[in-house]
Amino acid sequence: MYLKEVFSKFTDFIDNNRANITKLLLSILATIALIIVLIISSDEISVSKEINNLVQNIESRKYQIAYDYYEDLKESFSESKMKRLNKSLSKKINSLIISNGDKYVNKQITKEQFAGLINTINGFDEININLENIIQQARRVDEMYLDESIDYDVALTYFSVVSTLNDITDELDKYKQNIKSIHDSREVYEDASKNQQNKKYYEAILGYDKVLSEDEKYYKLAKSSKEECINAMYSYYIQQAKDANENGDYDRAIEYIGYLKPYYPEDESILKLEEEYQHNLSLYTMTSDDIINLIAKKMNSNKEGLSINSFQQMINGGKFYYVELYKYDTLIDELLVDAKTKKIYSYKSVDKDYNSTYSDGYFKILSNGEFRFAVSEGECIFQLENKLKENKESYKSIDSISIEKAKRYVDNKSIFDSFIKENKNVYYYALVNRGFLKKKQLYLIDMYTKNIYSIENNEVVKY
Repeated sequence: MYLKEVFSKFTDFIDNNRANITKLLLSILATIALIIVLIISSDEISVSKEINNLVQNIESRKYQIAYDYYEDLKESFSESKMKRLNKSLSKKINSLIISNGDKYVNKQITKEQFAGLINTINGFDEININLENIIQQARRVDEMYLDESIDYDVALTYFSVVSTLNDITDELDKYKQNIKSIHDSREVYEDASKNQQNKKYYEAILGYDKVLSEDEKYYKLAKSSKEECINAMYSYYIQQAKDANENGDYDRAIEYIGYLKPYYPEDESILKLEEEYQHNLSLYTMTSDDIINLIAKKMNSNKEGLSINSFQQMINGGKFYYVELYKYDTLIDELLVDAKTKKIYSYKSVDKDYNSTYSDGYFKILSNGEFRFAVSEGECIFQLENKLKENKESYKSIDSISIEKAKRYVDNKSIFDSFIKENKNVYYYALVNRGFLKKKQLYLIDMYTKNIYSIENNEVVKY
């Protein structure tokens, strides 16, 4: 009965004070909710504060401080709190990457500052990088380079730095490669322009043909410049071909004509010149075997052990081959081979003499690089005849003799030998018969200067 009575009183109390009790309960619930909100707000404020501190250090480029600060937070924050921080921080970080990328390509920050930001970001765990935003920026950088708004080095460095971000794979490679291709194409264009300025029209055209059509500005410039080259190359290369032909470089002459033919295929003047140069090439060009066979024939021996080094040499409008002749790797002669007459000339001078007996004549090279041919034996005898006539000296005959025979007509051989030793270009010896009972007179002739010497009173004197 007692419990029933208590319960009845309690029920009556509630009924009589229902409004007040309801207010009290609501107040308690509101207080609890407020406490929860305050706790949550305080936690969120703490996270927001730490993110602001981190971002502020990063923006101030205090990268090491920011990294150390982040590491400290990992130790002090709970796992759930750290997740919230990383989620919010990711948005801030992605914004920083894009804004600093723009600043770098616009030269508002240095490469080192941009790289420092990326390296610091890589040290933050669980940061989600928005790849799509970076790809969009990479596309903009690509377009900026195409429009020549930024330098090649800046564009390339941007990709090099951004590519080091964690979780970045090969999504940026196509933009980076495109920039490299455009850069290479522009370098080809610049080289072609230099070749054009230097009248290397053939090389310039080859370069202009390699300019990429994707690079619209330079592609149009290349097409226009190519047409300029085609118009300018005609008279220039024809003259170059003629000069090369005159210098005996028939291969080069034909090469110049070959530059023109693709652009002037029906030009009769070009076709006629090509035919002429082809003929000269076949007529006056000698291979190494041709030269060796000719020398062996002149030497009246086989070509065993013979080898040569040779190069073309134009002398007085004629084509020659300068030849170093070796036998079993030993240099035995230096020769000039006339491509037209097939005559060969051996080197002979005061300083160098190979004692050749098989050559058609001799030559030497002067200090200024000029080639000088020796006068032929016949011309030297003719020179002596004229000199005798000038001096009104009569004679019956003039005979060319060897040095051995010449010594028979010398009283003091030591004087003769000494003179010959000092004057090695004296190579021809003539014996003049002045008539019956008259002593024959010996004359010495320099084969390069045509100077004539005689021996009188045991002295060699110029005649």
